Amino acid sequence: MINKAPEKKLTVQLRGFILLGVIFFGIFLIQENGFFAILLEGDRSRLSYLILFVWLIATLRWLWLLSWCQNVQISDKAADQDATEATMMRFLNHGWLAADLCLKIGLLGTIVGFIFMLAPIRDLAAFDPANLQIALRAMSGGMAVALYTTLAGLVCHMVLRLQYQMVADEMHKVLIGSEGSSHARK
Repeated sequence: MINKAPEKKLTVQLRGFILLGVIFFGIFLIQENGFFAILLEGDRSRLSYLILFVWLIATLRWLWLLSWCQNVQISDKAADQDATEATMMRFLNHGWLAADLCLKIGLLGTIVGFIFMLAPIRDLAAFDPANLQIALRAMSGGMAVALYTTLAGLVCHMVLRLQYQMVADEMHKVLIGSEGSSHARK
C-alpha cells in the first residue's frame, strides 16, 4: 500500500485550486471587459454555450480526479496495479475527449458561421448598393459566429488540456511510486 505524506496531499489539490483561481481570474477579466457578452451575443448558433458547458462539466470532473489521485491506494499485487492503471487511463481519456469535443464544437461553429455568412449572397436578387449593403451586414453576423465559436473552442480546449495534463502527471507519480515500492520489496 502507498501511504502519502500529508503535505503531499495538500500540494496536489492546492496546485489544482491555484490553477483554477488563475482560470477564474482570467474569466473575471474577460467578463469585466464585456467580452463574454460580445461572445454570447455574437454567436447566433449558441454553440459557445455548449462549449462552455462541456468545459464546466470537465472541470468539475478534473477537480474530482485531483482528489481521487490523492486518495488512491495501490496494493503490491500486479493485477491491482494494472486495474488501477486502466482506471486512470479511462479517467484521463474522458478529459481528453472533453478537450477535443470543445475544439470540434468550435470548428463546427466555424462551418455553421460560414453557412450563415453565405446565405445572404444566395438570396441576393440584384447587385445594387442598397442590397449589397444589407447582404454585407448579414454576412458579418455569420463571420462573427464562425470566429467566436472557434475562439471559445480553442481556449476551452487549451485550458482543459492543461488541467488534465496536471492530473496525468499526478497519476504518473502515483503509478511510479507504486511500482517503486513493489520493486523495492522484491
